[in-house]
Amino acid sequence: MRHLCADHGRARRRAAALVVCIVGTMGLSACASHRLATDRTSVDRHSEHPPPPESLASYIARVRALSAAASRRPSVMAVTLESWDPQLSAALRELALTPTAEQHRRVAREYRRLGVLDKAHAHLSLAVRLDPNDAAAFDARARIWRDWGFANLGFADAYRAVRLAPLSAVAANTLATLFEATGRTRDARRWYQHALELDPSAPFALNNLCYGGIMAKEPDAVTACRRALAAAPDSRIARNNLGLAFAAEGNFDQARAQFENSGDPAAAHYNMGVTYLARRQYRKAVQAFEAALKTNPRFTLAARRASQARAKASAEEEHRDGD
Repeated sequence: MRHLCADHGRARRRAAALVVCIVGTMGLSACASHRLATDRTSVDRHSEHPPPPESLASYIARVRALSAAASRRPSVMAVTLESWDPQLSAALRELALTPTAEQHRRVAREYRRLGVLDKAHAHLSLAVRLDPNDAAAFDARARIWRDWGFANLGFADAYRAVRLAPLSAVAANTLATLFEATGRTRDARRWYQHALELDPSAPFALNNLCYGGIMAKEPDAVTACRRALAAAPDSRIARNNLGLAFAAEGNFDQARAQFENSGDPAAAHYNMGVTYLARRQYRKAVQAFEAALKTNPRFTLAARRASQARAKASAEEEHRDGD
């Protein structure tokens, strides 16, 4: 089970309060795996302020970030992964036989799946060295910067990807997520819309528009989230995000229905607890978190949230009694 926390700056925290640590939501990490298209036309019109050419300071920042990421992971970890993970082992064997850009991307994909982002970045860098026009490698490397928490350092790669593959909804969506992560929400929405112009049924772009609408408290967030779920009806992430949209409107019954339909009872109780917590309905939040724990006694995050809700409920009651 994946837990993601949404926090995109002080100005948006209040608008996004109810989506803090919802279980199973996508946040800004949507992506796609198909090959990027390669028609070469200008795409800068979709950004109000395109980033300038990469500076020396940006380059130095990227090098420092890479060094820090590599130093945090013991080298024995990768060796162990390479020996016991069959998909990674197979990709490395194929790379040894055929050292192409495509094979480096495949190895990078497996390392990213396993959370070894510095190794993934290294193989993507080898891919673009072998093929400077490999849009998919630049796109994937931009997403690694974003996932590391350095979205601002991913713009050079993301812009390179959309210039090499301006017909790719994947590349447009990746650039949008970088804008979203750096607080440029207007540019982010423009690029999500552009991704949908390129692929009207792209579930990743639809879901990110849905999530962005929730964060911005837009009145059409539920409509956007319904579209996302219609494009991917089996997606737990899309269903949970629709639940979030209903919760943002104060429609808890519909929110609960969506959370419950996601197929994980403990997560459904937990997500309702988070919505109540955000609305300062602390006693209801405690009940929801306790229900999650009853369903799954090993749900430690629910236990922590239950304690948090109890403390807030007690503080509120003491304040009320003091008045």
